[in-house]
Amino acid sequence: MLARIAAMTCCAAAALIAQSGCGSAADESATGPLTVYVSAPLQGEDGDSGRDIADGAALALDEAAGMAGNAEVGLESLDAADGPGALAGWSPAAVGRNARAAAQDTSAIAYIGDLESGATRVSLPITNQAVVPQVSPGATALDLVAPPDGGTEVPDEVQPSGERTFLRVIPDDRVQAEAAAAWARELGAQRVEVFSDGSAFGDQMAEEFSEAAEGFAVSEDVAERGRALEAAADDPSAFVYAAESDPALLHDGITRIVASAQDPEQLPAAGEDFSAAFVREYDRAPGPYAAYGYEAMALVLDAIERAGDEAEDRNAVLDELLATSDRDSVLGTYSITPIGNTTLDAIAGYRVRGGRPVFEQPLAAP
Repeated sequence: MLARIAAMTCCAAAALIAQSGCGSAADESATGPLTVYVSAPLQGEDGDSGRDIADGAALALDEAAGMAGNAEVGLESLDAADGPGALAGWSPAAVGRNARAAAQDTSAIAYIGDLESGATRVSLPITNQAVVPQVSPGATALDLVAPPDGGTEVPDEVQPSGERTFLRVIPDDRVQAEAAAAWARELGAQRVEVFSDGSAFGDQMAEEFSEAAEGFAVSEDVAERGRALEAAADDPSAFVYAAESDPALLHDGITRIVASAQDPEQLPAAGEDFSAAFVREYDRAPGPYAAYGYEAMALVLDAIERAGDEAEDRNAVLDELLATSDRDSVLGTYSITPIGNTTLDAIAGYRVRGGRPVFEQPLAAP
């Protein structure tokens, strides 16, 4: 999915594109049967990935027979997209509605979402104030778990209660940038040109990549795409990092893509079993985000079961989510860090062929 990936072009030179993705306080106990909300775009440009998340979550619940320990659990899947047809995309209005629905539902025990980091910045303040644990299968922005200037404090702009209620099962943008820099080294790049589209995300990703590319001769004064590509074309050792998405930087046959979500082909044995089950259930192959939707639900069900007699207590479930350690999953074995990140560092590398990304090799942060 080119709207949420980082891309790297390499022939005589290389280029990389990176992108990513209110409410009132409530009773902190849910009433059974419990409900897990899933918010993802079910139409438009990201509809395929959103449906994969929702269907992956539904499959995990079906395989658990709708139970987590002794607790009965149901699923409420909501569309995070607004707009006509192919132009539909996630919207603050739709995401806000979804988060408020979970925050106001006394049976809600967790919220799985959102696919995009921008959407998560809308939903998270709502679920956070309602103490509804939120598990993201796709949001990778660093500021969701820590302040933009670093540190480990709870970021009050998106978690205003001061209590940490968010975690994710996908590696963050720093891991992606480190994996991209490692791939640049593998390709033999000796000099890096970095530029951004000027957005907060673009600037942050450019900075993260520059830090990860330590050891290269890094230049950040290339302000125009054309100049950057011209510089790369003239220097076989150059690596151009563009923290923005633009089809002009994607070249068939030579463009490589770095994505935070693993490709289904690189999943471990448990992931292969998941992919086979997904095909049987939905008569289609899973995209990269299907396994992350599945694991987000599987993790929530596991935390509810671990909470035992306190399964209806959102704080108890949240504590179990954040205490996750050495969990074997369809994505691999991982733990959740104190700030809510996964310890997984598996990243997918693709090459564009025939106008679409084709999986080329597994990557990881060094």
